[in-house]
Amino acid sequence: MTDKKIKKLIKKAIEAVEDEIDTVREKPAHDVLFQGKRKEKHPPGVFYYEFESQNTSLRFAEVIRGEMEDYEKELELYPVEVGEKKVVLHFPHNFGNELTKVSLEWENDFVLRRLHRELDKLLDSEEEEARERIGRLFDPDPKRDHSDEETRVLDDSRRNEAQHEALIKALQNRVLYVWGPPGTGKTSTLGFMMANYLVKSKRVLFASNTNRAVDVGLLSALEALTAVEKEHLEKKVTRFGEIALDSERLEEVLFEKQIKEREEKQKIKASKLSNVLNKYQKLQKEIDNLMEHGEDVPKVLDEEINNLGEQLDEHGGEAAVEEKIERMLTVNERFELEKRELVATTLAKVCTSELFDGQEFDAVVIDEASMANLPYLMVLAAKAKDHIVVVGDPMQLPPIALTGDAVSRDFLEKDIFTFASKSESTEDLFNWHDFNRPVTTFFDVQYRLNKDLADVLSSVFYEDRLNTVDLEKEGTSLNYPEGNKPDPTVNVIDTRRYGPVLTQKDEGRGFSPVNEVHLFLLVKIVKKLVMKNHVPVDEIGIIVPFRSTVYDIRQELYREGFEQVEVGTIHTFQGREKQVIIFDTVMSGEMQYGSKRHYSVRPFDEDKNGLAVPRLLNVALSRSKERLVILADMDHVNKIYPDKYLGQLLRRFQDDSEQ
Repeated sequence: MTDKKIKKLIKKAIEAVEDEIDTVREKPAHDVLFQGKRKEKHPPGVFYYEFESQNTSLRFAEVIRGEMEDYEKELELYPVEVGEKKVVLHFPHNFGNELTKVSLEWENDFVLRRLHRELDKLLDSEEEEARERIGRLFDPDPKRDHSDEETRVLDDSRRNEAQHEALIKALQNRVLYVWGPPGTGKTSTLGFMMANYLVKSKRVLFASNTNRAVDVGLLSALEALTAVEKEHLEKKVTRFGEIALDSERLEEVLFEKQIKEREEKQKIKASKLSNVLNKYQKLQKEIDNLMEHGEDVPKVLDEEINNLGEQLDEHGGEAAVEEKIERMLTVNERFELEKRELVATTLAKVCTSELFDGQEFDAVVIDEASMANLPYLMVLAAKAKDHIVVVGDPMQLPPIALTGDAVSRDFLEKDIFTFASKSESTEDLFNWHDFNRPVTTFFDVQYRLNKDLADVLSSVFYEDRLNTVDLEKEGTSLNYPEGNKPDPTVNVIDTRRYGPVLTQKDEGRGFSPVNEVHLFLLVKIVKKLVMKNHVPVDEIGIIVPFRSTVYDIRQELYREGFEQVEVGTIHTFQGREKQVIIFDTVMSGEMQYGSKRHYSVRPFDEDKNGLAVPRLLNVALSRSKERLVILADMDHVNKIYPDKYLGQLLRRFQDDSEQ
């Protein structure tokens, strides 16, 4: 790819980001928070309320507009603290000990503006090298980007053939695409990949979309260092940004903690040097006073000040020591970050933190890269001097965009795998992989999903290339009575027998479907799982395709005492798993003018949403560790999606359960 073409690509990215910024400003982000608790400590005249929330994008909100049902005026709120599970908001008034519900709206363009700035710098730079790195990622060439040089890697001797191949190629290649379906050991292999880079004295940037994904990947790298007996390299590792997981090991490598420790050490050194300087200056005054009065300077005093003077001279003299003490009271965070050999952070942090300006790495590794917008990957690729590895699954969640501009939206919602391969279908993706083996790796063995579920996903999404590990060979086979087979782990509950009807909430915020029958059944299923099957409440996840439905289900579960059940959209559960997943399709026929009207929706219709549909379904169906329950009105599904992915999948699950 020529520099001219790369510049054209960057310009396209800039235009798309500009359209996205305009849309974000026109269509502010929304959220609804429940059961806020007033915090005891707060500044005078304002009040802090803490809510349970996983919406980390609130941290980038400069001002939040809030509305409450029993309060007529619009509130101006500010984020005080935003974590992975909780958010603390600044309220102008005291609304009591608890807030039942508050609706939020805010503009969320901060990260996009910083991303735009980084792209501008890449476009305007007189140096072509950074743009060449972008070209390697976006237009990979097996002949140019792969080397057959003999390479040895360290691992735990448990890597399968594809995983071992990825470790070798990561060191051989300038560019590597790792395609890993769910449960195929991507994370653990990534850990060994980063460990091998460190062992080879290569500086590594590890990034992903979310703090949780960064934490999981970094923990894997730390565990890999232990497995290959290279724990001493852990002191060269840092976690930049906010950690999402409760982990002492992550806290030990947190950049903020490392900076505080450095500050404490420097304060101690500065204090010692300051004591020497103060003592020298005090003795100098005492000696000057003696000489002024014509008195002899005692030998002990003379020797002491000479000794102190020599100590100061080692640091450049009295004036130089004063300057050094001043510098030692502050830590140069940029210098400290540059000292770290493995830096783990989010894609957004790389764009928003000034500390990453001008920083380069020998290797850049990006997890969940198939979910990342292409402009972010341009910024990351420009920092990769020798190696860039993108890891993901182009058959799981694609990137998302809000802009209504068709060209910009298509660009922002295209993932790096489909862009580089110019694919329009699963068949295209596999053909690209097959013909570009030197720069691609497909993980073809899965270890997590139950076989009946995995076989269906393999058939529908992966051309039957995804195999389930042979438990007997692994020494962990389950012994079932002769002639018996395990119960199916996927249950499709056909709700048509209960007469479901779709209605819509009139909230003026887009499509807001309500299916009262499904809501009733969800609560009933959760009760049975907890009380009869003894499934821990926090091991149940409910996935729905619409954000508005999430709030309805949360409220109903709260009323029933099951607020610990996690409810979210498909995107919320990417990279996550639960013992039991309930996937509610929500849709049924809607009563209009006295008759039931059936229609398709974007998340389930590939005619409207293309390759994103199988990817969304794949994620929703692959989050369960033990059991998957699907709520679906099969009368509606068979009318609207008979030959589409949703219909095929549900009928396949039904057929398997009847055999």
